[in-house]
Amino acid sequence: MNEWMGFSLVVFGGIMQGTYFLGLKYVSPWKWENIWGLYSLIALIALPAALAGVTVPRLGEMLGRAPASALSMVFLYGAGWGIGSVLAGLGVARMGMAMGVAVLIGVTAAIGTFVPLVANTPQLVFTSKGLLVILAVLALLLGVALAAVAGKKRDASLAVEAAPLEQGSFGVGLAICVFSGIFSAMLNLAFAFSQPMVNAGVETGASNFGALNAVWMVALAGGFIANAGYTGYLLTRNKTWSNFTLPGTGRFWSVGLGMAVLWTGGIVLYGRGAASMGQIGAVIGWPLFMAIIIFVSTIWGFVSGEWKGSSPQAKQYMVAGMAVLLVASALIGIANHL
Repeated sequence: MNEWMGFSLVVFGGIMQGTYFLGLKYVSPWKWENIWGLYSLIALIALPAALAGVTVPRLGEMLGRAPASALSMVFLYGAGWGIGSVLAGLGVARMGMAMGVAVLIGVTAAIGTFVPLVANTPQLVFTSKGLLVILAVLALLLGVALAAVAGKKRDASLAVEAAPLEQGSFGVGLAICVFSGIFSAMLNLAFAFSQPMVNAGVETGASNFGALNAVWMVALAGGFIANAGYTGYLLTRNKTWSNFTLPGTGRFWSVGLGMAVLWTGGIVLYGRGAASMGQIGAVIGWPLFMAIIIFVSTIWGFVSGEWKGSSPQAKQYMVAGMAVLLVASALIGIANHL
């Protein structure tokens, strides 16, 4: 598979992950914890296990042959990502959507790119390829910052800049979002440092693609722990377990399945595409993946009416942010070609 095909797969994966959240808008009277719990079970456990089982001929033997340290690292990185996803909700509740998402996505993009760059390919840091990747990440951060300003101005123009869902100082919210970004980047670290697992899969007769599916199975199982714990806590605290059996909500199970297929499919395409880019795939693929997710989710926000009635200035900032994200993606494409 050539590098441009890998680039395209990462883009399509980002489109899928930028779309999956739409299901959250159409499941009332279910609460967030209902749809998130269902989505997490399917996306983080059922689908990865099924995919690995189908594409790895001797899955048990692969897992037994893989070094215990590699398995543990992938699982723990996945668990760290799961913690990051829970912290994201808590941090955004204190800082607000615009600023909170900007901080955690920015940190996730930077950590998830620079750690593999320095650890796996330090010889590329000061080459034209490495410097172009760094420039692309800086452009991505600028695009996210412009999107954050746009979000703040949208809220102000709509007079909906309400108090945070959770009370707490801005500093606490900022710290939570920073830690969320750090932990969330660990999903890419699980991929970047999974080569011993992939080698074990190939040695037992799996393709690189199949072996990567086993990597995601282990990493996402780790991520399920925090997500399941938090949603279980909310379901119990809010007494919303009974929502799963409410009359007329049968289609919501299909919504949860659709969300899971889009999210899991997106991460599988990311892994497939980044792997085909070679040793620097995790470095080039991750910021591109983040940029496309932000871009597509914002477009869906416009389409679904989130920006209806917002000020022209807010829309101008958002368009500027989207343009910068496209520039960042183009820079990554050029770096991929070098």
